[in-house]
Amino acid sequence: MSGNREYGTPVQRPKLKKHLRDRYDGRRLMHTDTFFTLIPYIMSTRNDSEVGASFKIDITNVERYLRKKRTEGSPIGQDLTFIDIVMASIVRMISQKPYVNRFIAGHKAFARDEVSISLAIKKDLSVEGTQTVVKMVYDPSDTIFDVAVRLQKEIERNKDIQTDNTTDSFAKFVNHLPTALIRFVIGTIKWLDFHGWMPQSIQRLSPFHCSIFVTAMGSINFAPIYHHIYNFGTCSGFIAYGPKYTERVLAKDNSIVERKFIDFKIVGDERICDGFGMASAWKEMLRYIQHPELLETPPETLERDHGI
Repeated sequence: MSGNREYGTPVQRPKLKKHLRDRYDGRRLMHTDTFFTLIPYIMSTRNDSEVGASFKIDITNVERYLRKKRTEGSPIGQDLTFIDIVMASIVRMISQKPYVNRFIAGHKAFARDEVSISLAIKKDLSVEGTQTVVKMVYDPSDTIFDVAVRLQKEIERNKDIQTDNTTDSFAKFVNHLPTALIRFVIGTIKWLDFHGWMPQSIQRLSPFHCSIFVTAMGSINFAPIYHHIYNFGTCSGFIAYGPKYTERVLAKDNSIVERKFIDFKIVGDERICDGFGMASAWKEMLRYIQHPELLETPPETLERDHGI
C-alpha cells in the first residue's frame, strides 16, 4: 500500500483558490525577477528557447534492482520495468523541483496544476505500424508502484491496434475535414490556448499539454535523438532514451570491467527557470533512475513553486 490507499489510486487534495490572472491549467508566476518576466517576449516560441543535454547512465544498479524485484515478487502483481523507473523518476523530480513543471503561454509563465507525462508508443513494430500517444496524470507523492500500475493500465488500454483513444479519435475527426477547415480549427485552438480560453476537454486529450514528453527509442533499437518541444501546447520538456549497450570501463582498482549503459537526450524550455535550476532538476531525475529503491516510498515533503 502507498499510505492508506491502493497503488495507482489518485490522492484527493484540496483545490487551491484561483485568481483572474491564472489559467484553468496553471497559476501565474508573480514572484520572479524582471529579466525572467521579459524572456518570453524576447524568445516567443519554444523553438527559440530549446536547450539540450546528453547523459550516459550506468544501469548496473538498475538491472540489479529489477532482478531483485522479479525474484521477490512485486507488491502490485506485475514486474517492474525500466520505463516504470523513468516515469517514476520524472514524477519524483517534479515533486522536489516543481519549477520544471512550469510552462509559457501568452508570453507569461505559469506553474502547472498537475503532473502529467505523455508517452509515445508503437502498437506494431513496422514502418506501417500504428503509433499513438498516451497521457497519464500522476500525483507528486506517487511511488514507483503507483506509477507502474497507472502506466500499465494505460498501455494495456491502448496497445490493441484496432483501439483508438480519445486523442486518436479527435485527430481522425479533424483529419477528415477540408484543408481550409483544418487550418481554421487548429488556428482557433492555438489562439484560444494562447489566451487561456481553450476548452478543458481539449486540454485533457491533448498530449502536447503535459509536463514532460517521453519517447523510449530503445524499443526500436535506435539511438536517442534531441527531440524538439512543440510550439503547440504547454509541454516544457522532451526526454528520449535509447537501447542499453555494453562498454569496457576502468574500475577503481584499475581493472577493466564491462558495464551497461543507456543514453538519454533531454530538451527543455529555458524560459521556465535558469540554467542552474534546470541542471539541478535533471541531475535529480538521473539520481532517482540510478537508485530506484528511493522511489518505493512517497517523498517526505512536496516542494511548492515559490514563484506563484
